[in-house]
Amino acid sequence: MLLFLFLFGLLLSAVFPSVKLQHGNCTNSEHSFNGRCYKYVATAMTWADAELHCVSEGTNLVSIHSLKEQNFVKALVKKFNQAERHIWIGLSDTHKQGRWMWSDGSAVYFVFWNVGEPNNAGGNEHCVHGTLSLDMKWNDLLCSQTFAFVCASHPICP
Repeated sequence: MLLFLFLFGLLLSAVFPSVKLQHGNCTNSEHSFNGRCYKYVATAMTWADAELHCVSEGTNLVSIHSLKEQNFVKALVKKFNQAERHIWIGLSDTHKQGRWMWSDGSAVYFVFWNVGEPNNAGGNEHCVHGTLSLDMKWNDLLCSQTFAFVCASHPICP
């Protein structure tokens, strides 16, 4: 029985890898991943106000480019957001319907949509949020909603 529990634990750790949050070269209020600094902001704002807040700090709303980064952002949000609320990320199609763009200008080559998303319900959903209770999967939503958010610095180029 103990062997079974041990093997089950190993399986769970492989399927749900833990992510260690570190400050690295970032400030004490930020966490480091792949040369970028990430900051969770608990103050609920609209998508545009959240982006402006990030820009005022020299960052943008987070852009996510891999499953590893998605898992890192999920761990960061979970550390500060036990209520499992929604959080804004930097993806939107406000400029052109159906053309998703990151607010930091980086290319969109990874997506993590929830089933049936994006759906532009009501014809007015142009900003994207993640929800911890849905494994941080993404959903398009009205940009006027207010949520906490994650800011991220630009990648450091050598």
